[in-house]
Amino acid sequence: MNTSIIDLFAQRETLVKKDVTPWQTFSGRGMHFQLESYDWGHCACLSHLSMRAALGLMKMETVICTPYSKDLPLFSYDGISAFGKQTVFLEFYDTLLEPVDLSPLMAVKESYSDLKGKTLKPAWYDSLRLPPCTFKVGRGTRMTALPSSMASAYLDLLPSSRNADIPSKVARNSNYVESLISNGGPAINTIREMFGNEAAETLFRRFLFGTEI
Repeated sequence: MNTSIIDLFAQRETLVKKDVTPWQTFSGRGMHFQLESYDWGHCACLSHLSMRAALGLMKMETVICTPYSKDLPLFSYDGISAFGKQTVFLEFYDTLLEPVDLSPLMAVKESYSDLKGKTLKPAWYDSLRLPPCTFKVGRGTRMTALPSSMASAYLDLLPSSRNADIPSKVARNSNYVESLISNGGPAINTIREMFGNEAAETLFRRFLFGTEI
């Protein structure tokens, strides 16, 4: 599984680690999690959540970048390695204040079109997903390379990106996060079932997406 996305972000802007107490490590239902959350270059909340289960035979990594001072889409990467098979979810959510040229991301998506697509069930957030979203399943070096290629293309948008009005941008981010809390999703549903509503909402607002200080 690709584990270098945080390093790619660190090469572009400074990472300032946040205190995530008491969520540094937590466990439930045979799953063991580790969480780190950062302020990335005074322009985004960057979080990294890893999970292992089944004696290490199943591993998952999530990286979320939620820009608050740059008008870029919210970026989310999930990589799952289970019994030798890799599944990659690369998602871009429309938290934009104004349209942005995402053609570099589309170019990466198209360059990996030979990889097998992952079929997803319909979800309430489908309308918020932007066209570069990519979902793949398989094995091999190209599956491993895909997340870094897409993350690098996303990071290449930063130098020319517009500065965002921070209150307006945070409000757009919050609209998505609050909808996620209200309508649910695979990750928040699992955390909610293990630790309850209040804990799940704090984890998502404060540490994963940074919409609440």
